[in-house]
Amino acid sequence: MHRNKLAISSLLLMIISLFILQCSDSTTSVNPGNDNNTDPPAEFNHTHGPGQSGEAFISNTTYDQLVVEIQYMPDSAPDQESIHNLQGFLEQHLDKSTVTILEPQEIPSDGQESYTASDLRNIEEVNRQEFTDGSLLAAYVLFLDGEYVTESVLGIAYYNTSTAYFGNTINGISGGLGQPSRTKIESTVFAHEFGHLMGMVNNGTDAQADHHDRENGAHCTVEKCLMYFSVETTDFFANLFDGSIPEFDDFCVADIEAAKI
Repeated sequence: MHRNKLAISSLLLMIISLFILQCSDSTTSVNPGNDNNTDPPAEFNHTHGPGQSGEAFISNTTYDQLVVEIQYMPDSAPDQESIHNLQGFLEQHLDKSTVTILEPQEIPSDGQESYTASDLRNIEEVNRQEFTDGSLLAAYVLFLDGEYVTESVLGIAYYNTSTAYFGNTINGISGGLGQPSRTKIESTVFAHEFGHLMGMVNNGTDAQADHHDRENGAHCTVEKCLMYFSVETTDFFANLFDGSIPEFDDFCVADIEAAKI
């Protein structure tokens, strides 16, 4: 009888030990290598609407570097000086340790006279190479050999990191007698469209005062501001352009500075 009790006790002790060991193994395998039990950062989505990544562009909280990829269709390459001006604009207004604009790359033409926003998205899906990774935010610039489906439009922001420019339309209003240079037009429209990626006006980046031109979308009510609605159209360069590249007005500057905090 005594031997039976010892055998039962030994069996119970073995079962309890195995149970404890199994529980210990289960606990340590829940988050291997993750002592803080924190989830990894979500993958960046490049297909949100323009302005929805305004904070990502303006601040350095998550992304402290910016890379800009430029692609163009044949005979539609942007002017080198306008690229230089874009670099200065981004370094001035974004809180980034580095801003890198890659050498423009040629892509095949789609052979269209006009392009829709859907066309632009399809072209980007096939050709884009640079994407946001870690602390590096990536932006995409596309120069097309046709016009936008809406007449007189020079450029648009169509995703949260993507902008497009229409070479035929830009060529038609630049370089001739009494016309502004291609560089000044491209530099102006570059800055305007990147302003949309930055969440201007009141479209991802909060407005500190009421200067949102609601009748004309995400634009500024101040006529001399870079974000005035006509700046991205041929009308601006025909009627209001005085030869100088417009800048953010004080209201827009206040919005940007508030977003950096």
